[in-house]
Amino acid sequence: LKKLDAAAERLIATRPTGAAVRRMVDVCLRVAEQASRTGADVQAAIIETVNQGAVALAKQGYETGKNVCDLLPDNTTILTHCFPDRSYVYLLMESRRRGKKLNIICSETRPYLQGARLTALCAVQAGFDANVITDGMGGMLMQQGKIDAFITAADRVCMDGTVCNKVGTYQYALAARANDVPYYTLRQSGPDVTSLTQDDIEIEYRNGNEIIFWDGQRMAPEGVSGIYPSFDFTPSELVSKIITDRGVFEAADISSYLDTPEVVAGAIV
Repeated sequence: LKKLDAAAERLIATRPTGAAVRRMVDVCLRVAEQASRTGADVQAAIIETVNQGAVALAKQGYETGKNVCDLLPDNTTILTHCFPDRSYVYLLMESRRRGKKLNIICSETRPYLQGARLTALCAVQAGFDANVITDGMGGMLMQQGKIDAFITAADRVCMDGTVCNKVGTYQYALAARANDVPYYTLRQSGPDVTSLTQDDIEIEYRNGNEIIFWDGQRMAPEGVSGIYPSFDFTPSELVSKIITDRGVFEAADISSYLDTPEVVAGAIV
């Protein structure tokens, strides 16, 4: 159990901003302790717990994908930022099932290129048109009337409706509001009860070298250093709707999610 505690601390430290890893790890530690007390196989208990969590997450994502699909008219052009999580995948699958056409414009999402490598890949594999833009182009496309909706996931949603997501989300949300483009946040499991406001979230700062080096080559002159906050905050007034497995909520009213009946029984993350 001591080794598991050390491993848990290491895992949690890899993603301090996102709450999902901490919740899953906490559940696994409780299961491991119980298995140890009863003489059961600790490893098997952890694996079974994670498998059950994955199934519940998939079901939550599916319900969320259906709910956002209901909001989008046929032939909607969506701007995404980073990878909008499993709910986005289920949105694509449900739209395909209903015969609804979507056009996906993916910001590349430097420096890891999740948008270019993951979001765009899911779109084309699901049979939809996908285009990749650099991270600074989205506002211009909104201004030109070429974006119908801006959609992201969220690493956390605070009880007051603040959205914490991949850095760059805030500036897109500002551009969306200025151009009357709705911003929909996909947060399948609702708000994080431990985060009342953004002050309760630690923003992860990563190594600045990751943004000044590309494929092993320095892209900036010697003597220049990088600053890399991985996430940012978008206040609730810039969020049009938060879509969850339990329905669609106004951002400022997201705490009412907790008063809504569960759609997916036994969800632990």
